[in-house]
Amino acid sequence: MENENYEINDYSFLMEESVEKHFADINILLLSGKHIDHKYYAEYTVLESYELQWKNFYNSLYRIDLVADIFDRSRYYYLDFTENGKGKLGDASRNKELTELQTLIGLTLLDMYYQKYFDEEKIIYWNEIKTQILESDHQDAYKRILFNDIRESYDEKEWNEVHTKFSKTMENFDKLGWVEKQSGRNEDLVFEIRPAIHRLAKLYEKELQGFESFSQQLKNDEA
Repeated sequence: MENENYEINDYSFLMEESVEKHFADINILLLSGKHIDHKYYAEYTVLESYELQWKNFYNSLYRIDLVADIFDRSRYYYLDFTENGKGKLGDASRNKELTELQTLIGLTLLDMYYQKYFDEEKIIYWNEIKTQILESDHQDAYKRILFNDIRESYDEKEWNEVHTKFSKTMENFDKLGWVEKQSGRNEDLVFEIRPAIHRLAKLYEKELQGFESFSQQLKNDEA
């Protein structure tokens, strides 16, 4: 990687063979909101090798920041389109917003990531999600938002509706690089939580300190 004190005054790095080869993919992924980690090995390597040049490129041309973050010993890159966009609880002018449901599901996955902290891969199955909803410390908040009612059990139709909500959200989170859907498995909802999910902890640091009141606010805003 280049010396961090090196001042970049041009875009000559764009002519490097590896950059030319992967520029389109990198640019499309980042501008679509993707968080790129080592799972995208070729794109990640090019970003890491010319990190300062890429930062200058996006700052000069788009006035947005290329952020290099680290969590759980894994480095990942993303474009910060907003100051700290959080969804509908944040400033209405923010460009990238999470819905209330996506916010809750994201924080649920963040909690499950920590539970699997020492696992090399944080693979999640539908039955684990159901257990998280029914038995975790935040079960009342999860039930209130996902089922609109706090009970000990729910019928198959109700669970199917929640399953659909999670499935649709995983489609969006996969595009962001927060999860990676697993193909070739017997179950229909299996995915790996990626380290970039930790961005939610940064965005909602204060709210997570009072999760119950925060989840109630989410529910009120959803109504």
